[in-house]
Amino acid sequence: MHRHIPRSLRFRFFAALGGLLICAIVALAAISSSVIFPALQAEERQAVKRELDRVERSFQLEQQQLLAQVRDWAHWDDTYQFVQGDYPRYKDVNFSQEMFDDMRYQLMAFFNNAGEVYFLAGINPTTGNYQTCETPNDECAWMEPWVKRMQSAIDGDRADQSAIYADQEPVMVGSTPILRTDKSGSPAGWLFKTRALDDEWLSFMEEYTGLPINLSLTRQAASSSDALSFSGNIVHAERYLPIYSPLTPVSLGIGIELNRTSYLTSLTTFRYVLLWTAVLMILVIAVVLLLLEKIVLKPLRLLTQFTQQLDIHETDVHKLTRRSDEIGLLSRAFQEQFTCQQQLNDELLKMSTHDALTGLPNRRLFDQQLETAFSDTSTDSDSVAVMMLDIDHFKLYNDHYGHPEGDVCLQRIADAMYSLARTRDFFIARTGGEEFCALLPHISPDKARGIGEQLLAAIDGLQIPHSTSPVKPFVTISVGIAMQKDAKSQSPSAVVSCADQALYLAKEAGRHQVAFFSPQLASGLTPEHNAPQ
Repeated sequence: MHRHIPRSLRFRFFAALGGLLICAIVALAAISSSVIFPALQAEERQAVKRELDRVERSFQLEQQQLLAQVRDWAHWDDTYQFVQGDYPRYKDVNFSQEMFDDMRYQLMAFFNNAGEVYFLAGINPTTGNYQTCETPNDECAWMEPWVKRMQSAIDGDRADQSAIYADQEPVMVGSTPILRTDKSGSPAGWLFKTRALDDEWLSFMEEYTGLPINLSLTRQAASSSDALSFSGNIVHAERYLPIYSPLTPVSLGIGIELNRTSYLTSLTTFRYVLLWTAVLMILVIAVVLLLLEKIVLKPLRLLTQFTQQLDIHETDVHKLTRRSDEIGLLSRAFQEQFTCQQQLNDELLKMSTHDALTGLPNRRLFDQQLETAFSDTSTDSDSVAVMMLDIDHFKLYNDHYGHPEGDVCLQRIADAMYSLARTRDFFIARTGGEEFCALLPHISPDKARGIGEQLLAAIDGLQIPHSTSPVKPFVTISVGIAMQKDAKSQSPSAVVSCADQALYLAKEAGRHQVAFFSPQLASGLTPEHNAPQ
């Protein structure tokens, strides 16, 4: 039977770990396919999108820069006078091939208020030569498609913006009305500037963004979604920007290529992690099964015997508690818990029979001792005295000095009473707020009075200041004593009642004195524990 239990536990443990291993592998596979792999792919797509956003922002910055340059020229008094025909030297002073090359302009077109061509200047894309014309004819015929689109923009009130035009090749166009420098008056015409999105411009953008860029024209409206295609270690991404085309929808595709090395490396690393995780789990289960019997089951049987058989041999207990592993910790903890339980029981017993503030026995223990004293009285000559003590005007003390000082006062008085009780071998307890009771078995009335006087003197000797007391300038007590024979019924409660009446007599007589119970004096009185303080 003893051999079957650990084998059964081992097999059950093996089955549980095996099932856990299968569940873990299935969970890893499910999480990988439904969460991790899609997350890696989503991260890769986000990285591609961020690169496309960066390239698009570069386009937008170029357009904003071009539009700012157009407005700088168009909102200039010299340009305004030139289009008005008041500044014939304007084109000789401000235009040159070097300026076009430096600013990467292809064409500058000036139009009057009627939308007619006033002046054209640009770099011929075929010859690379700088040309100026009054009309887009003859040598300037290459300007004609762009001029028509510009005039169409003027007619459609779209001549104050930056846009992309396209014929055979796309160009970036900035346009704005021509105004005085202070922008007063009506426009004198329109100014257009174009920048070719040619190979030279692409080289500039590739150097600026650090990415290979290609452009393509598509005869359809711009799509709101990016196009992604994956080929080996390369991902091709394209975003479509709208092109100004009054007749047919055209869009400009901005394409980039990105290396997928980071994504593929992360994917391979994660697959290796999954594989080694499964292998490690199998190895851990095998090692756990091998060590289970030696490290867990055998010590567990000993611990079970220790906890179930408290009379186990002392040497076996020492073997368990001296261990430095968890079994030893459990054994020591059990032993400590058992000891602590005994201490707690003792403390609970003390708390139930002793006053928390003064440490003296409480009313419950006093009543028990009184019952025992009465039951031990074997002859008529044996007598029991019950003494009831009360602090004089203690309410006035609390009201004047405060309850914390009142607690200190009670503790000092209790210590003095307890010291005398130990010396004279009698029992004293705190039975109320400022009320104490003493039990003096086998004592004569004279000796009981003597002890009462000693208690009075002990409290007087403390000289605890009590400035509001009408009795003395220090704390005093009153004592009432009743003998067992004073009670009509020989019961503990009857004797206590007589002692209470004696205390009331002491209070009525002026306090700070010892009074014995007297039937004649006590008749007609109804003493109470809460009599005036």
